[in-house]
Amino acid sequence: MSEHKELLVKADSRLNFSVNTQLKEQLKWLIGLGNIAPGDMLPSANLMADQLGLNRNTVNLVYTQLRDEGLLSMHKGRGTQVMDNEQVGQLRKNREAMQQLAVKAMEEAAAQRIPLADFFVAGLAYVLLNETETAPRMRIVFIECREHDHPFYRQQIERITNAEVATVYIEDLNAMEKASIEAIGHANVIVTTLNHADEVKQRLASYKKTIHVIGATIEMPLLVEISKMKPGSKVSFVCLGKAGGQWMARNVHEAGLMQIESEAVGIDNRKELAKSIQQADKVYASAAVFEELRTMASDKVELYPMVLEKSSVNMLADLSHATSQDS
Repeated sequence: MSEHKELLVKADSRLNFSVNTQLKEQLKWLIGLGNIAPGDMLPSANLMADQLGLNRNTVNLVYTQLRDEGLLSMHKGRGTQVMDNEQVGQLRKNREAMQQLAVKAMEEAAAQRIPLADFFVAGLAYVLLNETETAPRMRIVFIECREHDHPFYRQQIERITNAEVATVYIEDLNAMEKASIEAIGHANVIVTTLNHADEVKQRLASYKKTIHVIGATIEMPLLVEISKMKPGSKVSFVCLGKAGGQWMARNVHEAGLMQIESEAVGIDNRKELAKSIQQADKVYASAAVFEELRTMASDKVELYPMVLEKSSVNMLADLSHATSQDS
């Protein structure tokens, strides 16, 4: 594993946008331009906070937001690492194009002695003045626990609805975290998974908002593959937490495939994970943990291919369509 990168990021309280946004966007630039490469480790939240004179929670929030965007992986005891996936690839493509425009604008502003910070803040305001009026994006709060593959669900919701999606963890909701409560209050739509539908409906009864429930399943080729395994084959199902792995195994069992010996593991339990991988004939990893597990046992690890149920896809598409008509 590579040591964490020394990052030349800054936090300037004089700028008219939050230090959260400053840090987040600088990190996205560094990832997008390849200054931070896939596999690189970022400094710990404590170290980054000390370097910038920020609160540790501010850095943790930024890291969490970038993780939810699919750019970082965060694992207790192992640190924060840049992903090697489609999201990072798309960011690099976008930022390389943006860099060319930004450099030209900076050169022209400097030539005319216009302060760069003033130019870009004023430029943003000018964009708002001249931007063609569009319908406001739907705001969705997606509620799931930390142990399931919540990035998969969030990405699917964003893809189908083109909405602003905020993930609220049910653990934070039960603890009455202020940010989670505020996010729910501002949401147009609440979405959760079948695993937590009853709990979420009960917990949010006072909000008088409809709770939309989505579900996922696995693609048929995986079931065919598992059906061909020898009786007694040891198979590990790994997700962010053990509960997620149990859901993965349960889907296989409910399809009638009972000849394998399955074990559910969470990547958050490193000792149990290492033992399970060593003993397993095959390891199926959810998308959220696949890249990391593949580096640990490439000969055993395969992706557990989740897909949204058709009814869930239709429901999300209907939500998006209804919102666009209302606006």
